[in-house]
Amino acid sequence: MGIESRPARAADVPFLAEVLQMASRGHLSLGPWDLVFPDARERRRALEQLAGGAVRSWCHHSLFQVADRGGEACAALVAFEPEELGEISLAKPLLDVFQLLAWRPERLAAIGPLLAPYQRCFPEMPPGSWIVENVGTRADLRRQGLVHGLLEHALETGRSRGHRRAQISCLIGNLAAQRAYEKVGFAVVEERSDAEFERLIGAPGFSRMTQQL
Repeated sequence: MGIESRPARAADVPFLAEVLQMASRGHLSLGPWDLVFPDARERRRALEQLAGGAVRSWCHHSLFQVADRGGEACAALVAFEPEELGEISLAKPLLDVFQLLAWRPERLAAIGPLLAPYQRCFPEMPPGSWIVENVGTRADLRRQGLVHGLLEHALETGRSRGHRRAQISCLIGNLAAQRAYEKVGFAVVEERSDAEFERLIGAPGFSRMTQQL
């Protein structure tokens, strides 16, 4: 059965929530979303709200491209230009999430220290770049070329829109992801590390990878 690359739909939101979790963890057992939402059911609700809520962000289904086989979403990623979002911060969509979950003020106050290490080492998204992020594949369908096909499609879309540089990030030490990105032309140009991030997550920080389109 063939693989179709298509824009994500609202019906894909449950799968995209899984992709957001996979992408944040990379090669590790925990990621930033696990720190913010340690309860699995609450985390699921939060990520589905990010992917399917009213506030558009680089975690929203409207920016995802999906690898579909027989009507079933198998892998996904987002590809976008920062300018189309206006504001790349996740502050506003996260506020909607916290309101949905009815978080009390004391819990909201604890979020800053959890997110600060991530914010210090996550790469910037320069204006004018074609950004690829939130890459994930179903565990039982990995190593079948699904992400490779989505990456090539994303890069061709960036070229067709007139972009000259593409960017993607991965956790330092996630060699499988780094090699997959290198296969389509990305190369590491910067690493950002943070001791507190490493203590919390287990990886030193993030690699920023770019390529000319």
